[in-house]
Amino acid sequence: MGKNKRRATAIDRCPTCRINTHWCFCDHIQEIPSQIKVSIVMHYTERWLTSNTAYFAQLLLPNCQIIERGNIDQPIPSEPFTQNEQYLYLFPTEDSKPVTDFKAVKGKPIHLVVPDGSWSKAKKIHKREEVFKEMPKYHLTNVGESNYGLRKSPGENFLCTYEAIAHALEQLGEEQVKLDMLKFFDVFVSRVKMSRTGAFNF
Repeated sequence: MGKNKRRATAIDRCPTCRINTHWCFCDHIQEIPSQIKVSIVMHYTERWLTSNTAYFAQLLLPNCQIIERGNIDQPIPSEPFTQNEQYLYLFPTEDSKPVTDFKAVKGKPIHLVVPDGSWSKAKKIHKREEVFKEMPKYHLTNVGESNYGLRKSPGENFLCTYEAIAHALEQLGEEQVKLDMLKFFDVFVSRVKMSRTGAFNF
């Protein structure tokens, strides 16, 4: 892409979908009903990256929030993670269990906690933040390949944060939520790729 086209993609960005208005996909943004609470723990340097997918999970899911970490002036709050809820910390560790093994307790809200960022950053969060050290760890199984492709993957069968949330919600019983999330995700990936190449026809 030439300098002029690259400059064009950075000007007149849509404040909601964060892309040049020519490729705006706000008409595809609709709230997806979900009963499960989701907290995305994000390194503060990731917040405004256009390739960050956690932002869209928060945008679509009514019970989803982003909590920043890594900022010395604003330590991560412990309050959101010390409630009377069933916590699942979504990250593969030596002692993590499959999400499909999770047993819900009736009347007790489920709270999915998802670390976000590069693989090297995400794997450090539960080790460095005291509130996550003892939280039950879970991992995904049988999720297939990622459709992301906007960042270099650290290996095969790695999902971006948005996809991981979608599959986790399905494995926790919300299949339609996953289908709706991935339908939107295909649009997001397609438009971002178009904006990077300067493709003005779609």
